Amino acid sequence: MGMNTASVRRAPYPLGGNHKQCAKCGKLVSRDAFVCRRCGKKQRMRPRTMLLVLSGCLVAAMFAVASASALLTVPNPPDVAPAWPKTAAAPPMPKASAQVTAPELWAAYARNAAQADRLYRDRSVVVNGIVRSVERDYEGSMVARLSTGDAFETVNAKLATRDDPTMVGVIKGRPVSLLCVGRGALMGAPQLGGCFVR
Repeated sequence: MGMNTASVRRAPYPLGGNHKQCAKCGKLVSRDAFVCRRCGKKQRMRPRTMLLVLSGCLVAAMFAVASASALLTVPNPPDVAPAWPKTAAAPPMPKASAQVTAPELWAAYARNAAQADRLYRDRSVVVNGIVRSVERDYEGSMVARLSTGDAFETVNAKLATRDDPTMVGVIKGRPVSLLCVGRGALMGAPQLGGCFVR
């Protein structure tokens, strides 16, 4: 009768591989059990709880990394236009509606495409030239190809509307004046868009 509580709680036989002793009541509990059936003490964490904890830690880590990178990133200095030397004159700025002939436009892109883009790209320009051909492109838009003096090169002017009634009077070999927006060059050929016949 002199048995103490510790000896009562100790299992009198060796434990199997699938069981363990509850730390609170000393009874045998399956290793797969989440709580002891007798005293209700938690034996291990549920997988769902563990997954939620790990997800929360991952989200917190992502926020921490994003915040740290935002704090450590050096802001880019604002783009400043290059200062032209006092001895050299700044490049001429075109008017709101520059006038140029098709051969001049083609020659400008042939000499220096980057400088020609600065002068004509995304700007309103009036182009005068001789019509080499008028045809439709793959989108069905009317394109007037203007002669440049080179047998293989043209200035391609896409009209703003697919069926421009003023194009009826444009005949191959006749001069034409178009109000367009510069679209750069494609394979060396200057491109114009949104054109209207003047």
